[in-house]
Amino acid sequence: MRASCKAIASVVLFLVTVGSTMAAQDAKVTSVLDVPEFVRDWEISKQFTLDVANAMPADLYTFKPAPEEMTFGEQINHIAIANAYRFNQITGAKTPFAIDLKNPPASDKGSALKLLEQSFDYVLQVLPNLTNEQLKRTFHVPSWKARPDPDGRAMILNMFVHTAHHRAQCEVYLRAKGIKPPDYTF
Repeated sequence: MRASCKAIASVVLFLVTVGSTMAAQDAKVTSVLDVPEFVRDWEISKQFTLDVANAMPADLYTFKPAPEEMTFGEQINHIAIANAYRFNQITGAKTPFAIDLKNPPASDKGSALKLLEQSFDYVLQVLPNLTNEQLKRTFHVPSWKARPDPDGRAMILNMFVHTAHHRAQCEVYLRAKGIKPPDYTF
């Protein structure tokens, strides 16, 4: 519980830092020096997510605990694609892989791990360079039912939480197969 409180505190600190930085700057809101703790949180999230993904044997990447669920490999791909998709929406920066929501990529272990690592590297590349305009722009997200359209800051927070949500689902898949997930490190 203390670790998740620290993560939430880091996100809040990031948002406060961005807000105060926005008041002081017109063009660039953040830099590596402005948000090192939040960037570090994404680095830790990357490593922990890769550890969870690596814990599942390759032959179980097709496992899903119920027919309506995604397979383990599809969960990993979902994390990767969602992060790249949303950060591309926010920044306009070219993604490291093509995103075709109608034709998902291969979800075998090797392919999924490569996609996951590329997506985190992409996030860590664009995150420190966000501009005031990008953070203020609003986006229509149909799944945000009964909520106002989020701005860039809300999207970034949402993606951090989204990654944790699906990573936790993957940990349950590991447990269902009798595999102890990596220890939570944050």
